[in-house]
Amino acid sequence: MAIRSALFFLWVTLSAMGTWAQEGPNRPEPKPLTLESKSTAILVLDLNARCDDPKQVCSKITTPLGDFLDKARAAAIPIIYSVSAAGKGKPIGELAAPLRRKESETVIYPDAFDKFYGGELQAFLKDKGAKTLIITGSATNNAVLYTATTAARMYRYSIVIPLDGVNANTRYEQEYAIHQFTVLPSEANKLFQFTNLSMISFRQQP
Repeated sequence: MAIRSALFFLWVTLSAMGTWAQEGPNRPEPKPLTLESKSTAILVLDLNARCDDPKQVCSKITTPLGDFLDKARAAAIPIIYSVSAAGKGKPIGELAAPLRRKESETVIYPDAFDKFYGGELQAFLKDKGAKTLIITGSATNNAVLYTATTAARMYRYSIVIPLDGVNANTRYEQEYAIHQFTVLPSEANKLFQFTNLSMISFRQQP
């Protein structure tokens, strides 16, 4: 009798889990986007020299992101990088080699996951006339999550998240962070668009 009750309880639990999985939110599907070059900026968050180590999860996105940045440079899109404040002035504070950062491209060192901390990022974006931000980097559940949330809620930027241009240490952390962008209050979630690096093109304004 006890075994039968235990099996029934297990069946109910698994059924509920299956129903929950079916009713849960769907992962955003990447869609092609054409962005105005004069009002777009790219944020590359925390892809420092540690990402040159193949054992680091961030190493998986630096090469395709480097190719995308070359495409963006050809369209004169401003690029800004963040590195943890602890890495400033140290070898680990250099940018990952595949990004091929140019000397003219700005690097900031805010001491927070939210890269708007300290005001330097917002000053840069305001100077460039940015209205749309392509946010890339690692980890999705740290720098990307906090920075993108502030960008949408506080400054009302349009946010583009290339799903293959951000990553985290675990699938759970990745999916959790992406889900958060879809449920932000005050309709900030409507400011987010999801795509892949290869699906982004730029339109030059006359």
